[in-house]
Amino acid sequence: MNEPTLAVGKVIEVFQEHPGISFIRVKIPGEEATRAVNYNYLTGRVKEGDTVILNTTAVRLGLGTGGYHFVYLNLGGRKDMPEGFLPDREDKSALDNHSRSAGHIMKLRYTPLQFRTLAVEEEDSPYHALIRDFESLEGKPVILIPLHSLLAPLAIAYKSLYPGKRLVYIMTDGACLALDFSNLVRELVQEGFLEATITYGNAFGGDYETVNIFTALATAAEVLAADLIVVGMGPGIVGTSTKYGFSGVELAFIEKAVRVLKGRSILVPRISFADRRKRHYGISHHTITLLTELITEPVEVVFPENDYIRKMLAEYNLEERHKLAFYPVEEIKEILECSSFPFHSMGRSIKDDPLFFITAGLAVYKL
Repeated sequence: MNEPTLAVGKVIEVFQEHPGISFIRVKIPGEEATRAVNYNYLTGRVKEGDTVILNTTAVRLGLGTGGYHFVYLNLGGRKDMPEGFLPDREDKSALDNHSRSAGHIMKLRYTPLQFRTLAVEEEDSPYHALIRDFESLEGKPVILIPLHSLLAPLAIAYKSLYPGKRLVYIMTDGACLALDFSNLVRELVQEGFLEATITYGNAFGGDYETVNIFTALATAAEVLAADLIVVGMGPGIVGTSTKYGFSGVELAFIEKAVRVLKGRSILVPRISFADRRKRHYGISHHTITLLTELITEPVEVVFPENDYIRKMLAEYNLEERHKLAFYPVEEIKEILECSSFPFHSMGRSIKDDPLFFITAGLAVYKL
């Protein structure tokens, strides 16, 4: 394990700010100005002129973090950096849902940035009694998405087809841990496509915090009265071009949790005809691995009607192993194209890779 790459920078602009997060522009001596992220409830609010210590590791490696550095320590407006100096962390206005005045469940445990939060399960929580003896989802649909970017087409299609229904999103800790980083979620909430959000494990920033996937599902059903639950990781899936070395393997464990709680699990396959990597063309090997090896009981999977996709499924004998459905794409395509939402994933828009986004919408086509 290598230590993080750190650099000293100065904040030259705060160009986007929300209660839990600030997107800023910083200047590192000898380099061009660049973007950075500050989590207000971890490192305090920042302002123009502040000196900050930045974690630059991912950008230096050219990884897909959106080109952002991350504020590691906020030194405020001080130009010097005396040994042992810590910024003022008493700004309660920045805490939002991450109250330091209640709760005993730690996030980012055993790291310098660990903080406490009030989890739904705790006895001090007003929802403790509601989920204490939770046993069953009673057949409630739970849709599993393999990529964060598929949440938007799914949510928009759902609200168009079922305008009076409640959709709750559960973000796992399989990728980005901070829900505030997702502008996609922020916009979907603001536009009324999501009723509420839940984060579990070491993921944080949801409207509700829980310890694990089982209690997250219980919270969505019992506390939030969700008609549909969507579960998936945040931005930043990891892939290694090996059979098992990708973040999406977590969907097998999540599907098992849904099954144990007597829910109806529906898997969104990763489909692309714009990705020229052989392992992701047509049906991604991520989906194939899940359906052939990791999800061992029959699960519902919805596909667009397409000859190439049917041929791939036949090669792996998947129609005999799982509950597959095939739907025409026209209605969902029209819903998404009439939406003003800027769908994008891995640099591609809905025009570039229509079936990638339409497939997510098809998952709610006949609930």
